[in-house]
Amino acid sequence: MALVLLSIATFSLNSQTALPRMPRLRLLIGMLLVLLLAGCDHGLEPPETPGTGTIRGTILYADDGATWPPADSLRDLRFVALPFVPRDTLDLFRDLSQLVFSPTTLRKRVLQDTFSVQNVEAQTYVYSGVAQQFGSGLLDWRPVGLYEEHGGLFQVRPGEVTELTIMVDFRDLPPFPPDN
Repeated sequence: MALVLLSIATFSLNSQTALPRMPRLRLLIGMLLVLLLAGCDHGLEPPETPGTGTIRGTILYADDGATWPPADSLRDLRFVALPFVPRDTLDLFRDLSQLVFSPTTLRKRVLQDTFSVQNVEAQTYVYSGVAQQFGSGLLDWRPVGLYEEHGGLFQVRPGEVTELTIMVDFRDLPPFPPDN
């Protein structure tokens, strides 16, 4: 492309039919275009991805045998991580590409469980824990336990495994929406 523009500018400079100022203007425009094109590195490539890591964790349940909710209000239980603090349940779904969750439901009515989420975008997560689906609606989710170490913040780094421990006590649920 640059060679074509340079050829056009050179042809215009040598052309006898153009006015004396026109060839210089065409040459100048051609040279500017050549410089601009030479300055482009890779065009419209997508930005480089930050890489991925793994989140692995242990869920500990405070259980005295009577603390688990009834089965009809415990439809699903998942680990969830967000790089922002949600303002309400709808905010959890504002950008599904940022929502990290365990691929399978967590076990119910146990004292302890583990989870692993692979290919997690490397970044800082600020609101993470265990979420309970208590009804059949899309927005029928609430947190039942939050990651609290280090102020709730953790970093996923490319190629590394981040280990978490989360406590769930169904008698003492975290406030939602969260306090500011």
